[in-house]
Amino acid sequence: YQTNAAGKVELQLVRKFGAYSGKKEIEAIAVDQELGYVYYSDEGAGVRKYYADPARGNQELAFFAQTDAKRDHEGIAIYKQDATTGYIVVSNQQDNSILIYPREGTSDHPHEHQLIATIPVAAIECDGLEITAQGLDSRFPKGMLVMMSNGKVFHYYDWNIIQDHIDKAQQ
Repeated sequence: YQTNAAGKVELQLVRKFGAYSGKKEIEAIAVDQELGYVYYSDEGAGVRKYYADPARGNQELAFFAQTDAKRDHEGIAIYKQDATTGYIVVSNQQDNSILIYPREGTSDHPHEHQLIATIPVAAIECDGLEITAQGLDSRFPKGMLVMMSNGKVFHYYDWNIIQDHIDKAQQ
């Protein structure tokens, strides 16, 4: 950006990218800075993945979660176990649950994100969520998931509980 003579900020578009189903809207976006990807929820269609760096091009790398949600794919966030592993978490709005996918894909296909677990939550019709893997005192030693429920009510989940559900689903 730059400021013009009148002191107003001027912006310059540097990139347009991404497919859109046209079903509803692009509801949420998450950026994986370490791995260099951007993910977005194409509501009612699935989750799309692209390179975050415009110099890497605008080719869609993955389109996943297409049949996993009851209807709407909403909030999306990334739980980072370390620089390259963790989970992509998507709120399944009409099912009052979250969908969990491997951040790193599979060993042979880094852009293949298959559903690991569907975990029920108390949040109703969740539109947005955020995650931190940073320990937050003794109550949230491995971080937390925060979800917004109807009526602008926020729910806080200890990541240890989410991880227990993921571990059970993978057994």
